[in-house]
Amino acid sequence: MATEPREAGQDANATYCDWHPDTETRLHCSACGRSICTLCLVQVPVGIRCRECGRPEKLPTYDVQPTYLLRAVGVAFAIALIGGVLWGVVYNALFGIPFVSVLLAAGMGYGTAELIGLSVNRKRGNTLAWVAGSAVGVAGLIHLVFFGPFTLFGLIAVAMGIFIAVVRIR
Repeated sequence: MATEPREAGQDANATYCDWHPDTETRLHCSACGRSICTLCLVQVPVGIRCRECGRPEKLPTYDVQPTYLLRAVGVAFAIALIGGVLWGVVYNALFGIPFVSVLLAAGMGYGTAELIGLSVNRKRGNTLAWVAGSAVGVAGLIHLVFFGPFTLFGLIAVAMGIFIAVVRIR
């Protein structure tokens, strides 16, 4: 902590910011005690901290390790293949009613997000949202290309399923 005056005529008891040595301050980090100026401070629930002490920690729910990501991709691949085939079979068994495609897409999105969430110990995050959305998208394309008519309504239903999966796991 610098307490010496920088120039002649400055106060001998003044303290200066540890990161900006020309800035006089009376603020100190509540964790480490270093001097900080208003440009360096980070407001936290227990007071003010320096940039180093005030870094937020990643919540464990959003900390997706590579092993969890690999597990999620494996589950998504299985869901895409099996789900796409089942989606097409059920849609055709119900005589291709367009509204049924919307319900199946919503169920596919919700189910995909839940299954991926269960496989990764209820983790969440943008990476898992991409994985879930991709699984629903591939399943929807399998359904549309191999089993159902490739229509605008079908694409809208698939987009809705992707949206539900992404929102559910993000």
